[in-house]
Amino acid sequence: MSPKQTIETIFAAFGRGDIPGILAHVAPDCVWRQPKALPWGGEHRGHEGVQTFFARLDAASETTLWEVDEIFEHGENVFAFGRHGARGRKTGKSEVSEWAFRFKVRNGKVAYYAGYPDSAEIVSVL
Repeated sequence: MSPKQTIETIFAAFGRGDIPGILAHVAPDCVWRQPKALPWGGEHRGHEGVQTFFARLDAASETTLWEVDEIFEHGENVFAFGRHGARGRKTGKSEVSEWAFRFKVRNGKVAYYAGYPDSAEIVSVL
């Protein structure tokens, strides 16, 4: 499986809400990051950290839209762009925002992920 195919598999799993399916493609020592301004943000390490990331994401918001526009592969690096919609669980408010993600894939597993969502838009509905 190419690095791009690995990320496509992870994105399909996210679209189904299949966190174990995501973890199957994450290295045990991976680094997983999103902006600290988000309740699920910061730096997470390993499978436990990635599980914590997704648990916090689910606790704060409900995904209402997941669209991947483009995925580019350059060696072990994969860059992806798309849109994510969410409804804040506390407020009931909704938003749709764009994101950009960078992955480093080694031996078929994500070793590094950095997500760049529109955190101001997201926080406004939480």
